Order: sequence, then structure tokens, then C-alpha cells
Amino acid sequence: MDTNLKQSPDIWSGKPLVSLMNHIVTTHHAFCRQEVARVGSLFKGVIARHGKDHPELKRMEALFSTIARDLLMHLIREEQTLFPYITRVEEAVRQNTAVSWPPFGTVENPIRMMVLEHDQTGEELKEIGRLSNDYTPPTEDYADLYDALRAFDRDMREHIHAEDDLLFPRAVAMEEEACARRKPAVG
Repeated sequence: MDTNLKQSPDIWSGKPLVSLMNHIVTTHHAFCRQEVARVGSLFKGVIARHGKDHPELKRMEALFSTIARDLLMHLIREEQTLFPYITRVEEAVRQNTAVSWPPFGTVENPIRMMVLEHDQTGEELKEIGRLSNDYTPPTEDYADLYDALRAFDRDMREHIHAEDDLLFPRAVAMEEEACARRKPAVG
């Protein structure tokens, strides 16, 4: 995980967006996909041992399951639709050419949806944090699960920051620049 992302966002300011998107996919998306399965398995073990006496575990697992389901679809939409479009826009700006209209109208439309989904995931993680007493294991038996949840939460915050604060504003500005080169449709 790239902890420099939060400490020094300027490291990305002069770099191509494609580099930032590649970082997001290879670091954060890969981590999410790997950890979703692992955390799910850890939940099952802890719930099997303690679920009867600790109903908060079932609520936490339900929240995490929702995050996992929604997140996996979210990553696919970014990787198959949004990021390729941003790459085309960046290439058009670099080559000083126009970019064709995307099927979603403007990059702001899918970005708005991604940000809403990020906010929802943030709220769900906040609730898991609250239910877990800020990922403080009540016994050693919970330690692996709570450590994994803490790491997932931390990575997700960095992931969301990389997209919402670093990638998306630059993508919107870049699309505006590329759109200014479009010729109006004739007739």
C-alpha cells in the first residue's frame, strides 16, 4: 500500500492520470479483491465461535458483505468504463485532439455515482468500526479479523482519497479541456 498518497499528494500532480489509475488498480483494487475473500472467511470462523453471544458480529459481517458485493461491481465499472475513458481523454489532451462523447454524457456523471458509492462504503466502514470498538479485539481470538478489518478500512480510505481528491478533479478538468476542442455537430 502506498502510504505516500496521503502524506504527499503532490507526487501525483505532475504525473499522467494513467499512472495514478494504474496505481489504484494494482494497489487498491488488487488489495480489495484479495481481502474481501479473506475477511469473509475470518468472519465465518469468529462468528462460529462467538456469534451466539455477540450479535454485533453478525451485523458487522452483513455490513462487510454489502461492502464486498457493491465494491466488486464498483471496481469493474471503474476498470472497464470510467478509467478507459479517462485514459482516452488524457491521450486526446496530450495529442491536442478532440475526444468523442462518452455514452454517459460527461465524466462527471459516473464520477458522481462513484463518489456516492464511496460515501456509502465509508459510512458502512464507520459502522463496522463503531461496532468493533474501533477494531479493538475483545479477545485474542478476534485479532486476525479485526486486524484485517482495520487494514481494509485504512486501504479503502487511501483508495477513496486517491480517486475523489486526486484523480476525479483532474479528470473533470481534463475532459473540459478536451471538450473545448470538439467541433459542434452539423445538422
